[in-house]
Amino acid sequence: MEQLLASAPKKLITPFRNQEVEGEIVSITQNEITLDFNSKSEGVLPKKGFSKEQLANLKVGQKLKAFVAEIENENGQTILSLHPTVSKVSRRRNRGGVSYDGFIQAQKQKRELSGFVVEANKGGLIVDVSGQMGFLPNSQVGFDLLSKLGQNSADLIGKNVKLSVIEVDEGNNRLIFSQRTTLSDELKNKLTAFKNKNKDQVSGKIVAILPFGLVVDVEGLEGLVFISDVAWEKIDDLSSLFKIGQEVEAKVIGIDLELGRINLSIKQLSKDPFLEISQKFQSDDVVKGEVAALTDQGVLINLEDGVEGLLPASKVPSGETYQAGDKISLLVDSIDSQRRRINLAPMITSTEGLIYK
Repeated sequence: MEQLLASAPKKLITPFRNQEVEGEIVSITQNEITLDFNSKSEGVLPKKGFSKEQLANLKVGQKLKAFVAEIENENGQTILSLHPTVSKVSRRRNRGGVSYDGFIQAQKQKRELSGFVVEANKGGLIVDVSGQMGFLPNSQVGFDLLSKLGQNSADLIGKNVKLSVIEVDEGNNRLIFSQRTTLSDELKNKLTAFKNKNKDQVSGKIVAILPFGLVVDVEGLEGLVFISDVAWEKIDDLSSLFKIGQEVEAKVIGIDLELGRINLSIKQLSKDPFLEISQKFQSDDVVKGEVAALTDQGVLINLEDGVEGLLPASKVPSGETYQAGDKISLLVDSIDSQRRRINLAPMITSTEGLIYK
């Protein structure tokens, strides 16, 4: 088990542009180096920029630091660079004047800062504040930005935004922002009036499709459906399923008076298909699956019909190792409907030929 945990990522990170990351070299080809840096996808670092001496000393398994140049290409890979890059937008802006100390003070004083959007991804937005790159998670995007949107993420680039600092980690080059701020009395009153209607299900029109969700107009208010709340199964590209102007039905799951938005869910209007699919699995059934990832909790396994299984870390046989893509057979231990997964156990055969957990 110790060997498994040693090879498993402690925490999957969501990369953002110009973030410095450290990863382990998993392959070296003629033109590029592939790094595993604890993200959902591997990073590709072009050899260009390395000296001949540096390339000669590179080996698989070696640790290497790089910067995120492109969050995800057409192949689902993260493109890395030996040096941080500067976006065309940020080159046109003043890059001096505010240090990390300034951000720390702004956080303590709860002072509002101004910035602009540089990039959008499924986790949120990369913003430039006085020349420093930071991250605005999708959970912290508020009315100030949603009200300025065009129809897609391209319309976000260069948009000015008001932000507050919620995390500063200079050692890891990490700045996290929020748009929780004081709303206008007019918007507060509208949201409060809507809340008092106690509506559970609403109709709305899609006004923007972003990497992380759908922005929906609900009675003149901004509603947000995160990509994880669109459907019970994983969705990679919302634009392939929805169109601007499309009418949708959604369930109100919250009204945020600090961010100035209505939180919505489309998937909660339908029954979770896992409940029916999981009935195919019974305790002690033998199942086959493919290793999807290694985590602190254990080994994640993709089973049939998109069902996720977990082999808990406590049940991994001593000395056994797994790699993503491995095909294995296991036993069903229990059904976890809340987490939508099947708990698994190793299939061990005794000297008498009996299978046991």
